Amino acid sequence: MNEPFTTGPESRVAWYLEQTRGHDRGSLAGLIPPIYPAYARVMNPVATPGGQRLRWSDIAGERLPVDAATQWSDIIIAANPDPSTYYEPETGTIDAGVAAKLFAILTSFARAQMKCAFLIWEGYGSLRRDIRLAPAISNAQGRIMHVHEALLGRAVESIEEPPDRLPMNWLPTDGSWCVANDIFARSVFVGGPAAVIGRILGSPGLEAYYVRPNHMVVPED
Repeated sequence: MNEPFTTGPESRVAWYLEQTRGHDRGSLAGLIPPIYPAYARVMNPVATPGGQRLRWSDIAGERLPVDAATQWSDIIIAANPDPSTYYEPETGTIDAGVAAKLFAILTSFARAQMKCAFLIWEGYGSLRRDIRLAPAISNAQGRIMHVHEALLGRAVESIEEPPDRLPMNWLPTDGSWCVANDIFARSVFVGGPAAVIGRILGSPGLEAYYVRPNHMVVPED
């Protein structure tokens, strides 16, 4: 592991760690500071061999109502879909289409040139060299995360070579909102102003549900 990330008392990363530590292990409050007016859970979509992107509710059909508490395993048990017709939602990353839509919404409330701290799990073997050499911290989930500071626009750029995963956690320098997921999550979570979360929940291109800070981020591997 690289040298620990060193920060001053005003650092946004130090603030993030202070806000998320001490909460129940696995709770959303351990991923996103529990200080925002509203929160959303956004599902990574289900891909098909033909290139379609489906909602979880498309797979579940009438067999299971999908809501904020639904896990992918619930859908498998209820709907028993043919595994040859789809790829499971990705874990430990944000689907590129979801990331692009979140980026568009968030940049309508913030400058695209705003700097962010991106937290990236150290365990991925194909990380770009600049990320592997970045300082690291231990988050509230006990994950060792590299801290990569860059402009907000890098949120939709791959952290790996060859390109694959995107940054897991986005924390802008003003702390006005936060995007986060875990290495075993098939969903991404967003905390922020009610107007931001309302736009996410109402976006036709996202499968999103309202959640609270005490929501449990259940491993979905």
